[in-house]
Amino acid sequence: MKKFYNKFYFVGSGGYGKQLSYMTKKNQIIKSPIFVDDKLDLNIKKFFKLNEIIHYNIFVGKPNKREKIFNYLKKKKNFNYSTLILPNSFIYTDKIKNGCIIEHHVLISTQASIGNGSLILTGSVIGHNSKIGNFCNVGSNVTISGNVKIGKKVEIGSQTFISNNLSICDNVIIAPGSTVLKNITKPGVYNSNILIKF
Repeated sequence: MKKFYNKFYFVGSGGYGKQLSYMTKKNQIIKSPIFVDDKLDLNIKKFFKLNEIIHYNIFVGKPNKREKIFNYLKKKKNFNYSTLILPNSFIYTDKIKNGCIIEHHVLISTQASIGNGSLILTGSVIGHNSKIGNFCNVGSNVTISGNVKIGKKVEIGSQTFISNNLSICDNVIIAPGSTVLKNITKPGVYNSNILIKF
């Protein structure tokens, strides 16, 4: 599943974009990363006017902002929202949509699916038949057991464990180190299953 890109556009020039730029060059996935940011000469409006075939991803941490940028750029037929998969990951599904970032040492099991623009960070495990919605953030060393359904724009903190056969609704933030043993049915910020902020 590893691809090589001569030229690749990084939308967002913050810390995460710079980190992934270094990692993808070091692992010979991208030869020439080009940053797009409103703080740079190549801003989003100039980028939008390019007519060549474009491969890009959005390196913005907040799911709402990532989705907004994607909805703006998807109008361009020559723009490809490309998934990046780093080496030493174990992927046993073909249900990974566009614009995802899968970091090192991730395991995605059989029949699992990952929605558009989702980030799966180093060391995480996605169990069989689990579904991750669009524009989710899965932190480092997260374990999502089998048959879990996660909605859109869910942020799961590092070292979290989510038990099997659960559902988590859209727009949820789960604190790092949480243990989730029940469904989460209302948006908000949670520490394990305890709602701490609406």
